[in-house]
Amino acid sequence: MNNKNIGFIGAGNMASALIGGLIDSGKDVTNIIASSPEKDHLDRLKKSFNIKTTHKNEEIIQLSEIVILAVKPNVVEPVLLEIKDLLFQRNPLLISIAAGIQINSLEQLLKPEYRIIRAMPNTPASIKEGVTAISPNQSVTEEDIEDAKEMFSSVGSVAEIKENNIDIYTALIGSGPAYVFYLIESLLESSANLELTDTEKTTLLASMISGSANLAKNSEDSPEELRKKVTSPGGVTQSAIEEFESRGLKKIIKESMKVAEKKSIDLGNK
Repeated sequence: MNNKNIGFIGAGNMASALIGGLIDSGKDVTNIIASSPEKDHLDRLKKSFNIKTTHKNEEIIQLSEIVILAVKPNVVEPVLLEIKDLLFQRNPLLISIAAGIQINSLEQLLKPEYRIIRAMPNTPASIKEGVTAISPNQSVTEEDIEDAKEMFSSVGSVAEIKENNIDIYTALIGSGPAYVFYLIESLLESSANLELTDTEKTTLLASMISGSANLAKNSEDSPEELRKKVTSPGGVTQSAIEEFESRGLKKIIKESMKVAEKKSIDLGNK
């Protein structure tokens, strides 16, 4: 991927995160270009990364071997209809990070044999700690998949999944950062008797969650085994766990994931 030009149609927060990750991982700024109708978005990218920018989506297609579709879902159709003829002429790999837009919808707007990868990075990609799922269609090559993995690896971890798994992925991981923030929010509300500022408490709670997550990631023990190791019989931790269990917290989480998965399916079918 090092010598390939990468073009971004859309210049919002996720595009900015990806551009920053690519440059930090060694991508030459001369191989990156972005387009947007928003002058302030382009000015920000130009100032932050010194990349080439344009208001013309056609210029992205002309100059790129890989095109990242990073626009709002409601403008995917008009954008693709605008550039489809040029896409067919130039044939760059198309990677869509437009939320909720299925590969089938993109193929209908273009053609079934067009090379398309659907990708879903989550918000920690903005600090290079993201998780991205990629789902290729039947027309992509192994080189295309490796290029996509290399690109999204610049902002975190990457998993290749079947598109029919993307709704449960969205519920569990795509939306996952919000659940962690909700947990921190709830713990903060429970911390009135801890005589520290909210900023100090947020830092401690975030560090606790980050450290615990890294332990789960790197340990050979399962999350259940790790939890049991810090849950002494009759101790403080056990009392809290027993309260969680008595109130059916696991059941609530499972049911919430089913609701979120269904919502993702419904949005994708619109």
